[in-house]
Amino acid sequence: MKNTICWQLYCVFFLIFAATNGQQPRLEIQPSGSVVTKEIGGSLVLTCRPKVPDPSLVTSLEWKDKYDRKIDSFNRASPIYVQNLPGEPGIILIFSSLTENQAGKYTCSCFYANTEPLSASVEVTTYEDISFVDAPENQYSIAGQDFKVKCKTKGNPTPTIDWNKNNQAIQTNEKFVVDTDELLIKNVTEADDGVYTCTAIETFTGHIKTRNIKVEVQVPPKIEPIEPVTIIEGDTASIKCLATGKPPPTYQWIKLKTREDLSTTDRFEVKKNTGELIVNRIEFVNDDGLYKCIAENSVARVETTVRIDVLVRPRIYELLNVTAPVSRQTEIICKASGRPIPKITFRKLNRKDSFKLGRQPDDDRVILEQLRISDNGESLGKLIISNLSRPDDGLYECIAENTVGKAYKNGHITVEFPPTFARTKDLPPVWSWDNRPGNLTCLPEAIPNATIMWKYGDIEIHDNNNFKKIGNGPVSYLIVTPYNDRRFFTQYECIAQNKLGLASIKLQLKQAFVPEPISQAKPEFITATSIKWSLIPANNFDGLPLRSFTVKYKPERQLSWDYARNYTWSYGAPYILENLVPEETYHFQFAAKNDVGMGAFANAPTITMPRRSAPSEPKMILENNRIDPDGNNRDIVVPSPYADHFEIRWSVPNDNGDRIMNYFIRYCVTEKVNGNWQDRDCVEQIERSTQYTSYELHNLHSDTIYKVEVRAHNSIGESLPAQVKFRTARGL
Repeated sequence: MKNTICWQLYCVFFLIFAATNGQQPRLEIQPSGSVVTKEIGGSLVLTCRPKVPDPSLVTSLEWKDKYDRKIDSFNRASPIYVQNLPGEPGIILIFSSLTENQAGKYTCSCFYANTEPLSASVEVTTYEDISFVDAPENQYSIAGQDFKVKCKTKGNPTPTIDWNKNNQAIQTNEKFVVDTDELLIKNVTEADDGVYTCTAIETFTGHIKTRNIKVEVQVPPKIEPIEPVTIIEGDTASIKCLATGKPPPTYQWIKLKTREDLSTTDRFEVKKNTGELIVNRIEFVNDDGLYKCIAENSVARVETTVRIDVLVRPRIYELLNVTAPVSRQTEIICKASGRPIPKITFRKLNRKDSFKLGRQPDDDRVILEQLRISDNGESLGKLIISNLSRPDDGLYECIAENTVGKAYKNGHITVEFPPTFARTKDLPPVWSWDNRPGNLTCLPEAIPNATIMWKYGDIEIHDNNNFKKIGNGPVSYLIVTPYNDRRFFTQYECIAQNKLGLASIKLQLKQAFVPEPISQAKPEFITATSIKWSLIPANNFDGLPLRSFTVKYKPERQLSWDYARNYTWSYGAPYILENLVPEETYHFQFAAKNDVGMGAFANAPTITMPRRSAPSEPKMILENNRIDPDGNNRDIVVPSPYADHFEIRWSVPNDNGDRIMNYFIRYCVTEKVNGNWQDRDCVEQIERSTQYTSYELHNLHSDTIYKVEVRAHNSIGESLPAQVKFRTARGL
């Protein structure tokens, strides 16, 4: 009986062992392993399951923290909380965001069948992934200083740092010092500019991260001194401020006198990036002085000052006209301003040169003085003239000059003098006839103007039937109506007076008559159809100027002068009578005419005209339209402006009673041999119509003397030749 019971118990335990795969009751934690490693900040779930034959016999299943405290929070908002495993026995430990402080040993425990304690533990370790805490991708160093390239990382375990540039590893040496979180560059130069690679490695996790850091070497600004600048009032000027640096500096201009920032000031323009200061409509009062240029970049700020001197063009602000009597002394004063202070000189407008400083070498009466009025840029010029004479009267130009420019202004010196008739003393007499009034003009020179009176004999003239005065100065007219009374054809005295003296002149009124008969009429040159006369007035001619001569002429067969022809010449013209009939006998009478009228006619010699003949010799027209009057200048050679052609011109000759039909032109090369001209290579008989009085010779040789002859031709024959010699120009 006892053996049967034992066998039954053995069978029960065997079945239980078979059901549990032959394992002892225990707790299983997943993830499996004694250590669980997780990144800080990540979430973690630890699952504890009982591995027992009868899960219902498990009691008091719980998790304990590293301090062996029960974790009983089921609040999901807690950093660590627990949760029953849904659908099966077990408990879950949840870390919502793992921190470094939460690392440690966590234990899952329970009782099985209320008698057997079960527990399992797991070590939670944390690590922190690599992060760049202080490693800016752009870092700025300063040339000449030490600089630390920052590459501070964070990680758990602490990562190691490696540096390289241009794929070249950087090790600690004289130039570089490799430290944990930085790379020290000693005595930075622009060659250190570039991209540095910082590599962080965690050997525990096998993680690696790199960061490219661009290191820019910055150079403090260095400003160039600016020499003093000279600018001109009213102009626009530019002043350059130059500085070097990296990054390129920006500029600011300050007027020290007023502390103004010129970028916001009227009339000024500042080029912020180039340093140029532009000043518009420059003003001497406001713009002269010291200015500061400031150049600044991210490294430093430097400055320099410059003196701006404003120059002012001369300006004449006072020049007064002066008046002084002859033989006295006067001075004309000119005042001007400018910067630099202008020098003042004078020039009389009818002279080429200005007066020299001091006494004039060519006129010791004239002295030029120059004075400085003040330190404000004002000066004075004084021209002193002693023993004034009338030629000193006139316009004087004041010239103010400095290094900027010149200013001009005219002033006048008036020289007062007593009346004079020097310019009118030789006036011709005034004529009157047929009761026409005679107009006597009194025109004295005087400053100030003279007062004028008239006298007849010693009696002052007042207006009446015979006299009328017009004006008492500075000009006066005496109108005399003599009514053919010989008493009034006499001299009249004009008296002019001013504060400096008086003067008088006597003016003659004469009675005019028609001209006397001419003294002589003589023929000078006779052709078949024309006569050139020489006319001489009467020997006792003393009257009005002659205006003309008139000739009356008739054929001898015509008895009466009533139907005679007439011809009039202006006085002094060539007295040539044309269109006469060949072989006809003519009678002539001549008379002279003036403003009064025509004089009596006087007989002249009777002339029988020659028979028809060949034309007269033409007259060559030389340069400047000058006619060769007699053609006797046979040795004169006229220069031609051209090397290969020449134009000849001639006047139309007298046809001597038979119409000119044409002209014949002949030209030759000519040269002087043993004192005589010899012709060669002649071109004969070039015919030219009478409608032309010119001809152009072509295809001539350069630098050669030619002789040209022109003959007029009518039905009777040819004229004597008119000729001219010319030399062609040199060829190129």
